[in-house]
Amino acid sequence: MSLVPNGLSLEDNCPDQHQNKMNHQKIPNGDAELNGSQVLHFFTEGTKQVQQGNMNGHNSFGDVVSNGKHEQEARYSEQNSNGFSSSRKEEHLINFEDTPPWYRNLVLETEELTADALADLFNDKICVLCVKNYIPDFVCEKLDAFLREKGSDPYTHEIRKNGKVDLQYFGVNRYGYPLNSIYTDETGENLEKYLKEALPTMRSIRKAAAPYLSPIDKFRVELDEAWPKKANVATFKGQKTLCGIGRIMPTSLSKLSEVHPHFDAVPVSCFPDIHKQFTANFYLNVPDQGGELEIWNVPPLDISTIEEFKIPEDWRSQLPASIKVKPDKGDLLLFNTRRPHAITSFSGLNPRTSLQTFIGYTKESEIFLWV
Repeated sequence: MSLVPNGLSLEDNCPDQHQNKMNHQKIPNGDAELNGSQVLHFFTEGTKQVQQGNMNGHNSFGDVVSNGKHEQEARYSEQNSNGFSSSRKEEHLINFEDTPPWYRNLVLETEELTADALADLFNDKICVLCVKNYIPDFVCEKLDAFLREKGSDPYTHEIRKNGKVDLQYFGVNRYGYPLNSIYTDETGENLEKYLKEALPTMRSIRKAAAPYLSPIDKFRVELDEAWPKKANVATFKGQKTLCGIGRIMPTSLSKLSEVHPHFDAVPVSCFPDIHKQFTANFYLNVPDQGGELEIWNVPPLDISTIEEFKIPEDWRSQLPASIKVKPDKGDLLLFNTRRPHAITSFSGLNPRTSLQTFIGYTKESEIFLWV
């Protein structure tokens, strides 16, 4: 996995500055002329809020920067908000030179799924959690071949317009029938199909990975082992939901996912207990050039207003510099889907093939999975 800083500047990239934009307050933007003291003021105040952290989605990193390099404080020995002590033996944070302190520590790379790493993700202290080499190569190859043969249906994405949901195609095909298929259906037929196909789809992916453990099954077991609270597949209308959908992005359509940043947010009516929403993406095949996850370090959209939030016409131009994370084959990436994100266009012979499931997080720190 590699990180690509994208056009960093103090004026454009202060998290506090963007938080003010999200609250529709008038503040100097990246196109305004700022003198040196103004730039320093916005950057300093933004850094203070990032370090302090709060419940509105600001990150609290506690960074120490020495000679341009990042050193992690010993705070990891303290208990976190979920009541268990932290241990970082196998984990390390991705850093890069010559970037502002608040830009660092946004991507956590680890060799295994741990409660500490998950807590940092769920508490919005990091933007992306990457578990390296989560899927063996031979499992990747088996499932990549299976999904490329089976997955040809368009995977549409929900867009909210004037309080209603519209489905748009961003160049991703799927294997599996997702829950968002029911959002615009008033007949009930799509719901019936979703519930009917959920279990057979999960079992077919398990069978395709046999005799090895499928990435989704491995994740379900390890999530249940690592997280101290409840963690299981969601129940919807009295039945288990789909957990794990195939995503196939052909090179020819990859530009569609880059142009417009988006967010994912299941309607609260589907899961009334949901507080935050995350995603787990398991990469089976990746393109040689491009295909990075692009995510913006801004406070996740709030659940109380998200269903009325309208994406601006040119949202990208209003956002600060993005973080780009290029996954390797076999990696697992997790992030908050209520932050704006996109996938950069790519080239080469390889498609971008993955398995994906959403993660719901409640105020009681319980977890449920669906897609």
